Amino acid sequence: MTVQPKKKMTSKALFAGAVLVAAVPGMALSANAAEWPTENVRLILPFSAGGSIDRFARGLTQHWEEYHDYAMIVDNRGGASGLLGSRTFLGSPTNGHYLFAGIQPTLSMNIVAQGADFDLEDFTFINIEQRDYTSIVVRADSPYENIEDLVESIRENPSGVTMSMATGSGTHLFGLAFLDTLELNPNIVTFDGGGEQRTDLLGGHSDAAFSSAYGDMTLGDQVRVLAVSSHETFPGWPDAPPVNEAFPEADLPAIGDNRFLAVHTSFAEENPEIFDAIVASYREVFHSDAYQAHIENLGSDLISGFYGPEESKEIIYEIHEVVERYGDMLSGN
Repeated sequence: MTVQPKKKMTSKALFAGAVLVAAVPGMALSANAAEWPTENVRLILPFSAGGSIDRFARGLTQHWEEYHDYAMIVDNRGGASGLLGSRTFLGSPTNGHYLFAGIQPTLSMNIVAQGADFDLEDFTFINIEQRDYTSIVVRADSPYENIEDLVESIRENPSGVTMSMATGSGTHLFGLAFLDTLELNPNIVTFDGGGEQRTDLLGGHSDAAFSSAYGDMTLGDQVRVLAVSSHETFPGWPDAPPVNEAFPEADLPAIGDNRFLAVHTSFAEENPEIFDAIVASYREVFHSDAYQAHIENLGSDLISGFYGPEESKEIIYEIHEVVERYGDMLSGN
């Protein structure tokens, strides 16, 4: 059964609904055991407006607001590759009405490569919604027809192949892990963002790029994706195998940019029922017809899911271990 938005539901209505559910065995519970929110919600986002995570956060909050009486405000606090916004969140009130929208592995890079004065344990993860996997992509006219061709060429003539990365991203981390695991040493050029990187690739300056499989879809038939970091075939590029399928010996985590929501760990530990209410509310919004139509319209349904707190934590900590392994390289040492 699909649950439709419950607009402007008051505390009195929530209480009455809970009583009715208790009185009718088998009736689906639509009200959370703990009431949330009880005031406006501020979603702190450690990046400037306009990026992928900003679009994700604004789309989510616009739909989430339809389920309660309060505003949800996206508060962009960019700077230092997300470090400043993370500090702002951790310094905000721990009352469950300040949420955090972040990216993993960027959060771990703040901690490991930038020496942040906080730890991963300071965040309790509500959900990873978007798993934006890494692609290994070439131009459509490239001589490399598949990932095996590219790897063979690098092994035969490392200096003859140039690959690009966007620093500070999940695609950067995957690129380091892929090259290290397969003992490859091509020429590497780096960029501050994916837009510059794609311009470089299409201009013929690089032979291949560690990029975003989802983002590459905007390039259409201008490019060919040779492999994707996901463990299953990525629907947007059905002809591109998972990297671990092409090279089982690599055994790499599914690294990319993982966009998530979190609360303060101190809040979640002290208020488990309210934390559960936040998770349940988010889950209800995510599975609603309106939100599913929204992400399908954007095309982001290909990378969206509701993993929940436990699985999200497992994914985030698995990627954190990879960041720790390549910490020196990520910090430029």
